[in-house]
Amino acid sequence: MRFVDHIFDDVVIDEMTVKIILPEGAKNTKLVTPFSVKKDKNTLHYTYLDTVGRPVIVAHKTNLVDAHIQDFELWYTFDKYLLLQEPLLVVGAFYLLFLCVIIYVRLDFSITKDEAKESKMRVASILEEVQSLQDKRSALYQSFDDAVNKFKSTKDATNFTNSRKKIDGDYKLLTQQIQGLQSQLKNEGADAAEKVGELQRLDTQHKDLIAVAIQYSEKLVNNKMTRQAYIDQEKANNTKREELLQKMESVRASL
Repeated sequence: MRFVDHIFDDVVIDEMTVKIILPEGAKNTKLVTPFSVKKDKNTLHYTYLDTVGRPVIVAHKTNLVDAHIQDFELWYTFDKYLLLQEPLLVVGAFYLLFLCVIIYVRLDFSITKDEAKESKMRVASILEEVQSLQDKRSALYQSFDDAVNKFKSTKDATNFTNSRKKIDGDYKLLTQQIQGLQSQLKNEGADAAEKVGELQRLDTQHKDLIAVAIQYSEKLVNNKMTRQAYIDQEKANNTKREELLQKMESVRASL
């Protein structure tokens, strides 16, 4: 490139300093100029992500005119692998940052354990499990209804008995699990234990109504109840069940 470029016609420059910043890692520099210049000792220039600094070539020249508008050459060597230096620095910096954050959030710097905080965390975990179990138990209510409807349609008592036995087994297991979680809540001294108890009480009432609905369906299939009487009893039973389901969902949501 040119040591000095055209500024305007018949210009005279009393003193000029040219600084050339090379890539970081450049070495074996050699400046070749078409005329004599005063060269200073190389310096370093630092920018973002620099480690050892970028070499700076400094040259001075006085009394420059249009005739000095000539090209100079600057030779240097540069290892290509140094192109990866800055990207690797960024990757390494982010890696160390994330590693420090991971270590920090996993360490407990408190001198003593906060029993109240740990108890709240245990209670929250138990309540979340109770809600999950109640969702599964609610799904069994529909399974009971599906089994009853199929029984009324096919009048296959054996198949109905087997289906009911399986659903009752799943229901009993879920109820026992919720009871166990209720005991844990009592040990934690949580007020939520009373709400879980209320949920269990409402569920028992709902299960009793399901048993009544099954009895009505059996009487209908065995011609021990007229269809109109069954429809009336089933409507009243469904109304009570809907009210209980709403109360149970309200209790579940408040956990």
